[in-house]
Amino acid sequence: MDAPRRPYSRSEYNRALLRNALLSPFAVLLLAAVLIAGILLDLVVPLLPVALVVYGLAAGRTYFDDDVATKVLERERGSRREQLERKRVDPNTLAPPIRDLVNGARQRESRIREAISRAEMPYTEVTGEVDAFLEVMEASAGHAQLLYETLAENPPDYVEQRMEAEERAPGPGREYRAELVEALGHQLTVLRRMEVQLRRYYDEMERVLVELDTVRGSLVSASASTDTERQRALAADVRGLREEVGTLSEGMSEAYESPT
Repeated sequence: MDAPRRPYSRSEYNRALLRNALLSPFAVLLLAAVLIAGILLDLVVPLLPVALVVYGLAAGRTYFDDDVATKVLERERGSRREQLERKRVDPNTLAPPIRDLVNGARQRESRIREAISRAEMPYTEVTGEVDAFLEVMEASAGHAQLLYETLAENPPDYVEQRMEAEERAPGPGREYRAELVEALGHQLTVLRRMEVQLRRYYDEMERVLVELDTVRGSLVSASASTDTERQRALAADVRGLREEVGTLSEGMSEAYESPT
């Protein structure tokens, strides 16, 4: 599974604005017009600095245009959202308890986006963190599904009962059964570790969903605020949840992959 992307940062947004300004048709056409005039008048070298200055002024005008900046932001957000949608987990492929948690996270994501869309400020950082959170959330659901399927195929209680039965079994072949008991004991240790991680996943995700409700409530109460620090604090809240889920996902992966 691909590593989740970082949330869309201010530096990435600034680079997108700069790229859009440098490639804007208005600036490029002015540059071309001055250069063509220089060619026709056989004054390319004298007019080259003029062409560059005109081009720079036109690009700067585009860069600092608020309407253009809004369009660029919406375009970049849309592109990242499309990428996220293509990578989303199909809930129908998940076990019921995991599916319910994923659907719960998506519902809260939708409510947070609605709160942001109704706010007077763009909340760019919060939006980026919500995108990144959902990607990590769905990656963790994939790891949880692996644990769920393994535990369903090899229930720890059954493995433990079988191990105990082999230990008590009378008759010849005790040496070979000892090796079997040892293998079953090793399997049971791994399965119990998976069981603990999956239970932790359920509990932690329930808490995270409550925390997302709190973020949404904070957005609603601060929807008319122009306090940049408040917006950054909300983004940090979502970032903290994302990092917690990421750590949880890594723990599940280690429980599944660790040989001991």
